Amino acid sequence: MHKGKTAQAIPTGCDSCQQELDELLAATARSKHADGGLTARFRPVANLEAGGIFGHLASIHCPPERFLNSAARLLRVARRQGRLDEFYRLYFRLVLDQFVLNQGDGCLLLPLGEGPTILGTACSEMLVQALHKSTLSVDQLVTIHAGLDGLEGVAQENAVGVVAAMRGMGVRVAAGTLHCPRSERLLWTAQAPEFVMIEEGVLDVFEPNILQVSRLGELIHQQASAGRRIVATEVDSLALLKVLQGIGVSLVSGHFIGKPVAVPTRTISAAAHKFIAEKVSGHAEQPTQGGHILEKMLQGIPPVAPDVMADEVFSIFERNQDLRAIAVVKQDTPIGLIARYDMIDNMARPYRHELYGRKPCTRFMDEDPLIVEMRLPLSELSEILVRANPRHLISGFIITDGGHYLGIGSVQDLVREVTAMQMEAAKYANPLSQLPGNVPINQHIDNLLAAREPFIIAYCDLDHFKPFNDVYGYARGDDVIRLTARVLAEACDPEKDFIGHIGGDDFVLVLRSEDWHDRCERVLRLFGEEILGFFSRDDIERGGYVTENRKGNMEFHALTSLSIGVVEASPGVFRSHLEISVVAAEVKKKAKGIKGNSLCVNRRVY
Repeated sequence: MHKGKTAQAIPTGCDSCQQELDELLAATARSKHADGGLTARFRPVANLEAGGIFGHLASIHCPPERFLNSAARLLRVARRQGRLDEFYRLYFRLVLDQFVLNQGDGCLLLPLGEGPTILGTACSEMLVQALHKSTLSVDQLVTIHAGLDGLEGVAQENAVGVVAAMRGMGVRVAAGTLHCPRSERLLWTAQAPEFVMIEEGVLDVFEPNILQVSRLGELIHQQASAGRRIVATEVDSLALLKVLQGIGVSLVSGHFIGKPVAVPTRTISAAAHKFIAEKVSGHAEQPTQGGHILEKMLQGIPPVAPDVMADEVFSIFERNQDLRAIAVVKQDTPIGLIARYDMIDNMARPYRHELYGRKPCTRFMDEDPLIVEMRLPLSELSEILVRANPRHLISGFIITDGGHYLGIGSVQDLVREVTAMQMEAAKYANPLSQLPGNVPINQHIDNLLAAREPFIIAYCDLDHFKPFNDVYGYARGDDVIRLTARVLAEACDPEKDFIGHIGGDDFVLVLRSEDWHDRCERVLRLFGEEILGFFSRDDIERGGYVTENRKGNMEFHALTSLSIGVVEASPGVFRSHLEISVVAAEVKKKAKGIKGNSLCVNRRVY
């Protein structure tokens, strides 16, 4: 039901349009599942305040091969043909039935389009009938109403009457306009909507960094301060999501959050989920390995556009005494960095404000800033900083994700975080292998689960290790443990994979490399080759050795081997490391039942 950004003129009175309209409405009336008819789609609306999905924004879609393949075009033809009431009756039935049938989570946000201005209370009566036929609770419904600007006479009265009818039913309403004083005076002050929508197309004219200091940004903040929940429906980037969250927007949808689908989804995009989860919990994801350290030290400082005036940037520095630098970003890509010291030193001189204050801030930017990618391994990051120009150590560096601006980092913060990581690693590291122990292993797994990232758990255990320890002594046993740790580490990609030592002869690999199966096979092959160095030729030929046990009887022991139990952790299957550990232990037990170096992959379907 969302209107397009540009209205294309169409011959609404032509016979072909009327025929298509007849066919579409007839097919939809026969069955909500009929091919060739209208279909309902639902776009998830994320909750920035509490996390998760608040509800779903409904829309109506036509078959793409039709001339009337957009809701706006379909509405115009239906109105011209005098069949708007038939269209809305089908629209309400179709959307409500599909939402209930597919057990949609949360609220249903239902745009009413131009129906109220033409149909009046008949529109609300049709919605009431559809609501009574479905099992959707009134508390779950939010109707979206357009603004009143440009409406006169009967159309204005109809719109006001429909809003009043919705409020009388107990249905919550959303004002479909944000910065329209006339609408506010005529309707929204009296009706006090619970939600305010940012109109379609409005966000397109703003770069994210400009939005927060614009008049629109002030209006959003004012409405949020008045207790109304602001809904943005065109969120297409992480940069925009961050700015909207900072100025009071509480509900968001758009391509970055999730696409319109026929069956209401229960998840939002991984990137959106990660950002929202961190904001709700009040802290960033804990670093694990490699470039993830930058996530914790990232300062999400809003950038400025190249055409922002120097005086405006100077004022930002004056208002924020702790601000060391501001990035200059064009179309989400950083092009420079303005250091606090350089700008203030220049602008503080006589007549500099008069000369340069109303000129673009790019005059004061470093055109060759230090830019690092979020996932850059710590070793590469350290090498870059060692070779960096001294000015970068003062102003800091820009952090990007796939070339898109995320924020700024400082060398001082980096040194502090590296030191903290080293102390934390030493605290929980296994003293024999120097690998991370149980605490960092569990944290790493839980972080991946929270971020809804797919990964592989490979539980590794030595077979017949206790008798080897008893016969050859703990010193040789320690050598075997160190051998196992080295072989596992060599098979891992340090940028993607994680290796931990649970204790004793138990290890865990958390693999995100796509060729994880080949890596596990490589581990078994290398271990099988190198473990032979711990046994004599005769033992190798026999496949084991004979020793006297504690009862004085001779007993045969097989050569030490390695068993790996693998569990694939797809998003949404496991809730914590505890659930994964139970399944991994069972699969590892099956692997140990196979003679020699073995690999067993969990085949359960969840």
